[in-house]
Amino acid sequence: MKRFSIDDAARFGWNTVKANLGLMIGLTIVVFAVSGAGQVLHFLPVLGSIGSWLLGIVMSMGMIRIVLKFADGGRGDFNDLFSSFDVFLDYLGASLLYGLVVAGGMCLLIVPGVIWAIRFGFYGYFIVDRKLGAMDALKASSVLTRGVKWDLFVFGLAMLGINLLGALCLGIGILVTQPLTMLAGGFVFRKLQTSAPTEHSAQAVDKLSSPPSDPLIR
Repeated sequence: MKRFSIDDAARFGWNTVKANLGLMIGLTIVVFAVSGAGQVLHFLPVLGSIGSWLLGIVMSMGMIRIVLKFADGGRGDFNDLFSSFDVFLDYLGASLLYGLVVAGGMCLLIVPGVIWAIRFGFYGYFIVDRKLGAMDALKASSVLTRGVKWDLFVFGLAMLGINLLGALCLGIGILVTQPLTMLAGGFVFRKLQTSAPTEHSAQAVDKLSSPPSDPLIR
């Protein structure tokens, strides 16, 4: 049965941040700076917003690569932040589909949107880690999260709480808590993979082409 420990995930994130404090704070500052660049470039509002959004997607892929390297016992670096251009289109397509699915679910009394957000939330990891296409990545995430959606929901609340505590520390604490929670997410992804390896075979992914009997909670 697939299980993970929130305490172990948070501890992994904290220990990794402590051991690589300069790198983690630097990465977080760069990501935050680019995210706000569209607002700063007020003289080019459309181009600035689009450019910072696209660059933010590239860096999101880079951060996934970095946290997975740490989760695998290695070490990421700044170069990894811009190392995933080869899967950019798949990631962009999957992100748009994911956003539409979650937004549609939110219109259905919110709960379906939350469930679908959890169900498909690991799509980016599969694209960066295994170079899956957009649809296959979403399907693989659906397989990975079967039976652990409630655990992932509680995990998400715990990570939100950690980031809120970081924001309360004059906003500076978020420079530590943001990478901590991302690393914890990478830890959970790997833990779910290793605890049920047979569920992530190509056959399991292909089986998802047929809709499950209960599309909301499976």
